Amino acid sequence: MTNDHGPDGRDWNMNEVEYDLGVAGPGQSIVVTITRSVGVKIMDHENYELYKANEDCKAFSGKLTSSPYRFKLPREAQWHVIINPNTYSGTAEFNVRLIDDEVLDS
Repeated sequence: MTNDHGPDGRDWNMNEVEYDLGVAGPGQSIVVTITRSVGVKIMDHENYELYKANEDCKAFSGKLTSSPYRFKLPREAQWHVIINPNTYSGTAEFNVRLIDDEVLDS
């Protein structure tokens, strides 16, 4: 990881883009939209700190192949999303948002 920042203040490097979504919880969802498959990790702040220190951490992780992807927050915490936008066929474009479930379910 580097200490570089993108134009919107997100941490980023050649392999990952990191989002700090702040404190959120039940009744809210993280929504990720993509143009190509990406690797994604979603974790709370405690596990994010472990991840940054290259220690074992717990995260919801995998490869997103369809969009939009909705992750309903299971508990209140400070949430982080890490996207690996590099794919075998190029770099994906993506968007990460925190949205109230009532907006999504209406």
